[in-house]
Amino acid sequence: MSTPEAQEAVISERIVKHMNADHADSVRRYLKAFKQKSISEVRDARLTGVTLNDMKFDCGKQQVIIPLDPPMKAMREARERLIQLDKEALDILGLTDIPITKYTPPYAPGLHWIHLFNFTQCLIVLTTFSRRANFKSGSLIHDNILSHVPGFGDFLFTIQPYLFYIMVGIHATETVFMARKLNRHGLTPSEPVWWAWMTSCFVEGKTCWMRLDAHIDEKLKEREAKKH
Repeated sequence: MSTPEAQEAVISERIVKHMNADHADSVRRYLKAFKQKSISEVRDARLTGVTLNDMKFDCGKQQVIIPLDPPMKAMREARERLIQLDKEALDILGLTDIPITKYTPPYAPGLHWIHLFNFTQCLIVLTTFSRRANFKSGSLIHDNILSHVPGFGDFLFTIQPYLFYIMVGIHATETVFMARKLNRHGLTPSEPVWWAWMTSCFVEGKTCWMRLDAHIDEKLKEREAKKH
């Protein structure tokens, strides 16, 4: 018959494997919230052990210990205690526990056509109006398109700096708020999904926000469905 210590060791090993495999985001949050570790420090952090008194982590080639206060009375308390600590970490960091796991492109199946239309039009405007010379004689745009509409090229030449910088300013502001929202959902610049949402937001603005909100709503519905 195994001793209580041996049983606790088996449970601890099971918890460690489960947390590292399925809840790596929680592991990182523990370290950021309770040990003030940076994003770069916790990038490859791993839980290495759980006892009644503490949790041990491998973080940046150093062992970090987070005490459990009060200590657990038995290892069967570990699941609820880890969940509670994660909630506390989320609160400390000002984060939500709804993860953003993918980027939804404007051409994704099932989306309204306005998403792709808006993205395309914004990209064309940003590209075309990035240089005033695009509206002068000798440019591909002028010689192949604007030359057939006398006076229109001069009008576009005049408004180019105003339209371009106003649009860039608006979209840059939206991108700043997008970065804050992504951060609240646990996404960081170290992840390709973060860059996909940020780039898309800078190009198209509002429709990108619409898709992100839809993705978050989908995650919420999935969570609610698991409760029933």
